[in-house]
Amino acid sequence: MVTLPFSVALLTFLTVFFFLGFGQRVLDRMRLTDGEALIILLLMIGGHFLPTISLTSRAAVNLGGLIPLGVGVYLLLTTSGPERGRAAGVTLVTAGLILLTDKLLPLQPGLLDPVFSGGIFAGLTATFWGRSRRSAFIAGLLGVLLVDLASVIQLLLQGVEEQLTLGSGGLFSSMVLSAFLAVIITEVIGEVREALHLGGGQNG
Repeated sequence: MVTLPFSVALLTFLTVFFFLGFGQRVLDRMRLTDGEALIILLLMIGGHFLPTISLTSRAAVNLGGLIPLGVGVYLLLTTSGPERGRAAGVTLVTAGLILLTDKLLPLQPGLLDPVFSGGIFAGLTATFWGRSRRSAFIAGLLGVLLVDLASVIQLLLQGVEEQLTLGSGGLFSSMVLSAFLAVIITEVIGEVREALHLGGGQNG
């Protein structure tokens, strides 16, 4: 029988509590039903425990990474045409900004570390491109995945002999974190702008 350390069990409980509480409210704001939001959250949490499958001697895919991909595609397919185009645009801009900062800035932990930069870029871009929470969430997921895919393709073309994994466990966590961080940024900036607008109107 395998026994989890108390700290690991506590962290797992807090993570589940956070996602099922705060996470569901985030998804509710994207016009999802409670049932849809709950299913998406459970899938994203369960993705942590899925294995990695070898495709060839040089390429493998982590099945957990397919969960956020599926969520992003589902959100794209179940929205309006204009919103779909906006979400695709925000995703491409987010991926481009991550790649640009990775190339130009030193690889040091911080706000522009890929763990956080995807959410920051997706949230800011979505805010100024119509303040779309759904676009922010989709870009946080798929923008990070596109960067990982580009990196894998680049290494394969360079002839790297070791097996490369698309959607590793670290990437899965980055995608999930980026998606929720992007929505938080979009929401906070929008609320601040509305508060300033209302305050200005009252003072005038």
